[in-house]
Amino acid sequence: MTADRLKEPLHAGIPGCLWIIRFDAQGRAEPGSAADLDALGKAREGFVWLHLDLTDVRARPLIGRIEALSDSAREALRDPIDHQYLEYSENLLSGALLDHERTLAGPASRTDFLRFAIDESFLVTARRRPMSCVDAIRSAVGRGTIVESPFALFEMMTTHIVDELSRTANNIGLAFDRAEDLIIDARGRDARPLLGAGRRDAVRLSRQIGGLVSTLARLEDIEDDPNSAADNALRETASRLVQHTESLARDMQTLQDRARLLQDELNAILNLETNDRLYVLTVVTTLLLPATFVTGFFGMNLKNLPFSESEEGVVYATIVCIFAAGLVLLLMRRWGLTDSEGAEESRPRGSKPPAPPADTSSY
Repeated sequence: MTADRLKEPLHAGIPGCLWIIRFDAQGRAEPGSAADLDALGKAREGFVWLHLDLTDVRARPLIGRIEALSDSAREALRDPIDHQYLEYSENLLSGALLDHERTLAGPASRTDFLRFAIDESFLVTARRRPMSCVDAIRSAVGRGTIVESPFALFEMMTTHIVDELSRTANNIGLAFDRAEDLIIDARGRDARPLLGAGRRDAVRLSRQIGGLVSTLARLEDIEDDPNSAADNALRETASRLVQHTESLARDMQTLQDRARLLQDELNAILNLETNDRLYVLTVVTTLLLPATFVTGFFGMNLKNLPFSESEEGVVYATIVCIFAAGLVLLLMRRWGLTDSEGAEESRPRGSKPPAPPADTSSY
């Protein structure tokens, strides 16, 4: 395993700044310094990656002092936002993308916005909580990954976000597989919580992917200046990212369609189970109605009731109840009200359907 050679010397000593990484002309990374911050935006070989912590109150004044940033870039880095977006103006790309937080155990389910501003000579990122894509790319850079430009670094981060979304979609698909197996095994009630949680996660993930697709698609609408290397690099980056995210969006749509089909099948199975229970309850209630009528009849406080003076009156009344219930059951069978099986299932075992008549035609 390659050691992270940027792990120790990344502390730049600048309030509100988590690290400064300087990339040379060949794309190799090395720890930056406060001098790189002062020279941000000036012509130089290579580029600089500045990463800020917005939970530090000193980060906002630091963003305001960076002269290379435009007003829209400063707003993207420090103002409150509630959606993903991209803005390209004054040869500067800025915006925010939604990514999962990162904990010691790996990517978490919570999400937050990664803010950024990109020029040909620098990349400035800011966050409130540790983000999965930033930590993953910083680790890769520390192990020696070559990054040729700020746009290539942005593409690596966005690709990591898409890959994480793809892995999450695969996990949701596995959950749907388990729910489908339970449905096939006639264990629909066990599949309900699994399918419900999967559909909830799929809806949230679909919203995130849809926002990412529409956001990255705007990169393809920038003005195409043949003499601008930045415009050409952006359009090429946008083309690759949009193709990747649109493929994931189609897979996510297929996953949601599958979830709806599973939900419909599960509802049909649960409705059949409910109908079966209601059928049994109806039959039992119908069989007990005659006995209820008999007991109610003999319970009246009237003179000359049958068996009221007989010592075996209870036995006689019981026989009448059983006879009445048996009569109702016989009538229900005659009318076909107790046939719960279809004609195919009611055929005696071992019997075969009649064979078609032999062809006696002569040639």
